[in-house]
Amino acid sequence: MTATAPPHSSSGNLPADLTSFVGRRPERTEIRQLLANTRLVTLTGFGGVGKTRLALRVGADVRRAFHHGVWFAELAELTNPALLADTIAKVFGLHTQTTGSALQSLTEHLATRNVLIVLDNCEHLIDACAELADILLRACPDVHILATSREPLGIVGETVLPVAPLPVPPTQVTGSGAVTEYEAITLFRDRAVAVTPGFRIGDDNRDDVAGICRRLEGIPLALELAAVRLRGLSTAQLLEQLDDRLQLLNAGSRVAPSRQRTLRGCIEWSYDLCTAREQRLWAGIAVFSGGFELDAAHAVCGGTGHHGAELLDTVLSLVDKSILISEDVGGRMRYRMLEVIRQYGEERLRSLDDEYVIRLRHSEFYAGLSEQAAEEWLSPRQGAWMDRLRREHANFQRALTFSLAQPQATTAGLRIAGVLHEHWIALGAIAEARHWCERLLMGEPVTSELYAGVVSTAAWMAIMQGDLACADTLITTGSTMAGLDDVARTWFDNLAGLLAMYDGSDLDESIAVNERALVIVRGTDDVRREITTLILLQLAHCYAGHHTEALRHHEMCLRLCADIGDSWYASYSLWNAGIVHWFDGDSRAARTALRRSLRLKRDVRDEFGVAIALEAMAWVTPEPRRAATLLGIAATRWGTIGMQVRKIPATAHWHNACEDRLRTQLGADGLSQALAESAKFDATAGLDYALDDGAKPTDTVPPQTAPPLTRREQEVATLVSRGLSNREIAGNLVIAQRTAETHVEHILTKLGFTSRVQIAAWIAEQPR
Repeated sequence: MTATAPPHSSSGNLPADLTSFVGRRPERTEIRQLLANTRLVTLTGFGGVGKTRLALRVGADVRRAFHHGVWFAELAELTNPALLADTIAKVFGLHTQTTGSALQSLTEHLATRNVLIVLDNCEHLIDACAELADILLRACPDVHILATSREPLGIVGETVLPVAPLPVPPTQVTGSGAVTEYEAITLFRDRAVAVTPGFRIGDDNRDDVAGICRRLEGIPLALELAAVRLRGLSTAQLLEQLDDRLQLLNAGSRVAPSRQRTLRGCIEWSYDLCTAREQRLWAGIAVFSGGFELDAAHAVCGGTGHHGAELLDTVLSLVDKSILISEDVGGRMRYRMLEVIRQYGEERLRSLDDEYVIRLRHSEFYAGLSEQAAEEWLSPRQGAWMDRLRREHANFQRALTFSLAQPQATTAGLRIAGVLHEHWIALGAIAEARHWCERLLMGEPVTSELYAGVVSTAAWMAIMQGDLACADTLITTGSTMAGLDDVARTWFDNLAGLLAMYDGSDLDESIAVNERALVIVRGTDDVRREITTLILLQLAHCYAGHHTEALRHHEMCLRLCADIGDSWYASYSLWNAGIVHWFDGDSRAARTALRRSLRLKRDVRDEFGVAIALEAMAWVTPEPRRAATLLGIAATRWGTIGMQVRKIPATAHWHNACEDRLRTQLGADGLSQALAESAKFDATAGLDYALDDGAKPTDTVPPQTAPPLTRREQEVATLVSRGLSNREIAGNLVIAQRTAETHVEHILTKLGFTSRVQIAAWIAEQPR
């Protein structure tokens, strides 16, 4: 055996940077700390995410910490695992004759040396790399290894650090210079300047550049390939062309490894490293949009060669190989793919014999999920269901699209659209809801009840948008449908009453039809419909000037909501109560009710509800400067959800009246200034401002007039008074933390309180 070693003082062989390195400061700091405490760190992530550049930069950062240098071993072009030891030996200048002598020579050479070895691109040699790393770490006590791979090496002592894409700007960015602070923007700009030296980011292209970076999800390789296209496209044209990323991003460096010259090549490299089972599941789960959870994967892909534990194992294997990204969301694991990876998987899906079956299962699963959410809506699980529906929004869109294109899936689309109205309201996606409903209603009715559900949803959305003529037509269609039972017909009684109230045609009729509906639904124990009817009666009595009756229905509604663990409907009833108190001239009681409403709407993330609560708080606030600020905060919310406050029947008149009052009190310039100042509030700060209006603990409903607490709420209130957190309460009572949070919110609602301190004081005042 012969071996030639490099000089003892060598600092390594790290290649020089040819382009600027952008960002990654937190990751660099973390990796340096890890290398100081562990001897094997593996950077994992999808191809093109920047693992190699990050490893090289960290290697340069820590060079002085390793007396005998930092050594870079590029393995991408190595195809024979038997030559791995020889390849790394050559990095150190060791020339050997056999594979066995290469490993021996390498361990002997490194046994007394303090070096960092950067093993780059280990994924296609994963077993060989794992074995070699284990041998070197055991035999050479001062050797450290920084590996890059699409999956972990999986040996003892390994610390794995996933590398994420670069941060991209959100859809809403405050300030003209804020966009350029994001690392994805910086990388794109630097690479764009390299290919078109005159490139600049300014007012004319800032939004396009941000859009490009968002569409490419901050993937460094994708950003670099996209920047090359600026030789022949403007940023606006480039953004328009990104629907087919795999085709467009196909012109990289001629000297780059073949798998990194195009985005497709990078993805195909990962696909070829997967087993046949992994490849098939990759194609199947590409049907999901925006991610999925295990129950969805089992329902959609469980019958296509994946069963039970096997499917879970394959999912976890795709996580290990950086195809799937796993995230803990509320105690449940959710999985997603970067969009370019999903698009490639969908190409593969189209080649499968059972593509249609998979897409049909997808639409049917989400129809079932929406119905399950509707059935369990009125319960302490309401918040959890709202979160799940929000996470699945893109999947609902995909299922609805498929149902419109395939006759066999029409029923699934009708099932979804008939029960998702609260979800669409919470998102402020009223126009989207009407779009789906109107297209579904163009087909032939499948069953009367399913069809009527979609007609009802469409009518609700039309009323909310102020399109009363369309709503009237839909209500007539629904109310005259054959085959509906009495409860289903109350849907249209409720809507007819609401329409009569908003178009001013007949308030007495509005009250009468809802009273009739209330009798019917109470006879069937349909609590959801009963609560809805009580809220509509409350609103109708308010408009008719029957304020005592309005508040009586409000109290009945809150009692029902508290009994079943509802927050959604309670928030709307409290909003109505606030308006009633305002009409009565009691602005203090109005603000109290509206604050309680806003808290509930914030907790369930009801975007439309938050907007109308903020709007109403501006109306009832006597101090003009504060009222104008609240009006501006509300205006930002309306803009976010794409709705016009002046077109919504519930808000139009009072919004205009409020603006007129404030213009008189502050003057036109003063009102404009106050509205402009509200722009400094982000979403969270705006809510904090609205809820902090100087209310004192006495600004509550007197305890003796509050609805009585249930036995469980009394137990929770007692534990609150002892200073226990929601988590501690949950542990004490053996209930879920979310359930404990719901109980606390109901206690606050019933007692009219704003803090846990007030609950504790109230408990102390109760007779023992």
